[in-house]
Amino acid sequence: MAKEKIKKQFLNGYERILKIDHLIAAGRYPSVEDLAQATEASIPTINRDLRDLRMKFGAEGILQYDRNRKGFYYTRPSFRIPAMLTSEKQIIAAQLMSNLLNLIKNTPVYKKAIEIFNSLSENIDEDTKLNAKKLSNRIVFLGMNPVKVDDEIWTKLEEAMSKNNYVSFDYLNYKIRFTVQPWQLIYSEGMWSLYAYNQMQDVKDTRFYNLPGIRNLEIVKKADPFVLPPDFEYTKRAKGNFRRYIGPELLHCKLKITSEKTLNYIKTYEWAEDQKFKKQEDGSTIMTFTTNQDYPVLGWVLSHGMYVQPLEPEWLVNEWKKNVIAMRNSI
Repeated sequence: MAKEKIKKQFLNGYERILKIDHLIAAGRYPSVEDLAQATEASIPTINRDLRDLRMKFGAEGILQYDRNRKGFYYTRPSFRIPAMLTSEKQIIAAQLMSNLLNLIKNTPVYKKAIEIFNSLSENIDEDTKLNAKKLSNRIVFLGMNPVKVDDEIWTKLEEAMSKNNYVSFDYLNYKIRFTVQPWQLIYSEGMWSLYAYNQMQDVKDTRFYNLPGIRNLEIVKKADPFVLPPDFEYTKRAKGNFRRYIGPELLHCKLKITSEKTLNYIKTYEWAEDQKFKKQEDGSTIMTFTTNQDYPVLGWVLSHGMYVQPLEPEWLVNEWKKNVIAMRNSI
């Protein structure tokens, strides 16, 4: 009986680029000929793959050729291209992340992320995709419907932040034009905001500008780039997780919680890094923490009605009383 002829299996384009990426990342400076031999591809095919590695997979400026060693290397040794999803669990995780990204739809970054998720799952068979979809539809992320963000404003802000350029824009109904240092784009409760430093004489502090309120934004290219401070990140400056806000001073808060149900809810979350709870003889619980989010804390306390009462600081107690009295008088 004649031997059955075995058909030779060649790597597809993505598999070949994955192997090329692995060989270069190994630090052995492979040449085009080495890569062609390892992948059983032609020299022109390898040259196209190297071009795609640079232009389509983020290695532009990172993939370089060493003339002395006559081979390729990465200037950033940690660089690796993302592997495709290869299992049902991975595609489920990707689809769940895709669901989560629905909270930030109507933005350019959402569109790019969805394209990546879709491309990553291209090598999953249809049965696996179907099973994954069944489970992903059973897990839902709820949140505020995100606002629509102007693509041009988003793109200009991305460019300005990448180069530390100032931006100027009109905002809401203000009659002045703002010029600021764009530090970060922040998403919170359905709203995208620009977290920026305003150097106007009467401000000289960080401010938040909601993107839907920004008009006629321009990059100020004539000015020298600004220097980003080491502690520019919002999460490093904000003390507390009550809302997107940074107040002028640190408050040492002390609250009395009288409802067990309310207490169980509050204890589920980390509202502040140093939050502590101490049970009292009368059955209530004292909660203490520090924060610089003054007005958000006031709104948070009021949202719990009669079950949470502020004891410290004096500002919080007075503002709480003022609101409670006003609400009672409005009845």
